[in-house]
Amino acid sequence: MLRRSSIDDAPLFYSVIDLTMREFIINTWGRWDEDRVRREAVEKSSDPNAQIVLIADIAVGVFVVDRHPTHIQLAQIYLLPEYQRMGIGTALLENLIAEASQSKMPVRLHVMAGLTAKSFYERLGFSVTEATPEFFYMEKLT
Repeated sequence: MLRRSSIDDAPLFYSVIDLTMREFIINTWGRWDEDRVRREAVEKSSDPNAQIVLIADIAVGVFVVDRHPTHIQLAQIYLLPEYQRMGIGTALLENLIAEASQSKMPVRLHVMAGLTAKSFYERLGFSVTEATPEFFYMEKLT
């Protein structure tokens, strides 16, 4: 289940990025910018496209999708570690892919290099369209 995010969800945005991405951010850019992550958590939680992932009314992650005239952009999908590998992310992405298919648009995203999430997206049919030292840009044609 999803609900719209609000500024009150900024601590959740911060927590899921801290718990799931801190190590990779430090390994990629050499440091953790606390002020930036907190500021971005507030900004993203206020984004009208941001949603909170709920399991039995418990907030377990964040899901941000931007819909453009030419494609659907998965901006963020983060689940708290204890809720990963339970099929939640797969269900969210399968629903998004179905929406894109009905609209006849591709789904696009980018994932940090070195994350196991790349193989997750590949299992769902995404292909790398561009690679940089920091990111893989991926797309699923529908």
